[in-house]
Amino acid sequence: MRLEILLPSRVLVDEEVTKVVAEAENGWFCLLPRHADFVAALLPGVLVFTTVAGAEGFAAIDHAMLVKCGAEVLVSAWRGAAGDDLATLRAVV
Repeated sequence: MRLEILLPSRVLVDEEVTKVVAEAENGWFCLLPRHADFVAALLPGVLVFTTVAGAEGFAAIDHAMLVKCGAEVLVSAWRGAAGDDLATLRAVV
């Protein structure tokens, strides 16, 4: 799957991934490559993804919309920060 996290001013994340974990109003969910198409409003928090190389990545996001369509997962948020230090990203949220 291709994960793109888009902010108004830039592309925060553009990666090939094998898994995306995020939180919506009704709880946490996980998207895998063959998951059905899906739309969700995300809560402010940390989105977790696994790259095709097996590395875990994190992105702190504000309220956002997630759309999974085919092999694309698009997330649109007003604000966000990416990194690999979870403690720092939680502080950003």
